[in-house]
Amino acid sequence: MATNGFTPKMGLTLGVIGCGNMAGAILSGVLDSCANTQASGEEPKISRFIATVNSESSAKRVKSRFSKYADRLEIIQGENVTAMKEADVVILGFKPYMIDLVLRIEGVREALAGKLVISVLAGSPVEKLNAAIFQAGPRTADEKPFFIKRAMMNMAAEYGESMTVLETNPDIPQKYEDLTEWMFSQLGKTAPVAPELYDVAGVMAGASGALLSIAFDGMLDGAVSQGMKRADANKILTQSLISLATLLQNEHPAVLREKFSSPKGTTIAGLLSLEEDRARYAYSKATIASSERSKEIGK
Repeated sequence: MATNGFTPKMGLTLGVIGCGNMAGAILSGVLDSCANTQASGEEPKISRFIATVNSESSAKRVKSRFSKYADRLEIIQGENVTAMKEADVVILGFKPYMIDLVLRIEGVREALAGKLVISVLAGSPVEKLNAAIFQAGPRTADEKPFFIKRAMMNMAAEYGESMTVLETNPDIPQKYEDLTEWMFSQLGKTAPVAPELYDVAGVMAGASGALLSIAFDGMLDGAVSQGMKRADANKILTQSLISLATLLQNEHPAVLREKFSSPKGTTIAGLLSLEEDRARYAYSKATIASSERSKEIGK
């Protein structure tokens, strides 16, 4: 059932199936961009939005979060196929374990026919999604194909600072490629990656923040042990990371370490300590473990 009123408008309709944290961030960025475009007197690429949720509490949460867009956003509880039918572009934003529960439902393959389907589900290759959608049998000769595009972003999308990796797919029409690129550009930067590299690229874009937060936390602990207040250390280190990110866009990390290090200095002492504790290997191992886990989930 629809949980709020809706005034139909001309233009593309975007359907978000499962409006959780990540899908909600996409919705937020695209809504803001389209609203700004319309306010400037131009026609937005997308003028109608549909978001589906499982529970009444989730419906209330999404409705409250996007209350200023009530004139163009419809929130639907438990009617995924209806949203797919009405949408021109569909985003799959539910949890990966729900693939069969959502995509094996009668009417899904018909609802998706001829459309762009963007999946932000971790560890869910196109083959796995197709297997669920076509569980009743393969596509027939007269059945319109749909086009699945995979994307992996990170939580900074909420602030327009995400890095999103987009899996390349030569079968997707250029107009859909352009639309996908535009949507995720509203959330930050994008990078195309080949299917065989998608899992590790997804770790670089998505899981890397969580992995690097361990180093961040460890440095804060060290600062506190040396007498600094955690809040003060956090403020300083946060800006230092922003500075580092800027530098890394132009310099190799090894070159930066060399520039930072002075003979008998504090930096080289800290670097040698990290090498002694095999910090570099620990992060390499963690990256490989995350990537391999993504591949396992996709089987």
